[in-house]
Amino acid sequence: MGLITIGQSPREDVTPALQAVLGSSIQLIEKGALDGLERAEIERLAPKPGDYVLVTRLRDGTSVKVARRLIMPKIQACIKELEAVGVDFNVLLCTGEFPRLEARKPLIMLEQLITSFACWVKGGKIGVVVPEKEQAAGAEKKWRKRGASVVVVWANPYGDVKALNSAAVMLAKENVDLIVLDCIGFTVKAWEIFRQLTGKPVLLPQFVLGYLLKSLSLM
Repeated sequence: MGLITIGQSPREDVTPALQAVLGSSIQLIEKGALDGLERAEIERLAPKPGDYVLVTRLRDGTSVKVARRLIMPKIQACIKELEAVGVDFNVLLCTGEFPRLEARKPLIMLEQLITSFACWVKGGKIGVVVPEKEQAAGAEKKWRKRGASVVVVWANPYGDVKALNSAAVMLAKENVDLIVLDCIGFTVKAWEIFRQLTGKPVLLPQFVLGYLLKSLSLM
């Protein structure tokens, strides 16, 4: 399986969790849209006003913001490279929206997997957690157009744990019925924080993706 991050590989915060679910018999090959780039080159991909903002992780564990329009060609290149080495299918490790990617082999879009969940939640209120404030309006629009009643808060999964605590407390006050951690960078630790501070069920993309890939690997 090919794993494509919009940041830099390897994703030590994601891949070990997926490998643990899949087992050692499944080979995971990682590519990053920002692999091989120096900090100055990455900074040139920063979003401008009006850009669709994406947040991702670098190899050193720090986070950066990039503009979707600038990162798309690099993601497309990763898809082609992984297809060329013979992967069975690719997974895009991002819950952002990517409307124009092309693939010859199956490409699993995590965003569609997670947001489609709202289609089979009838009634109640969903708490959605995104990494940055700039993403909140877009996230609210995305979820509402799928018929969900949502409250959007933000906490960077690559930052201070205090931000996670604050976001969880906000959702607890809103008395949401379900929480979606809307970024692949949220880990089991974040999942536990939101569960403990809200007492509500929490959807973690790493869990969802891991067990989907497990089922595909058994086919």
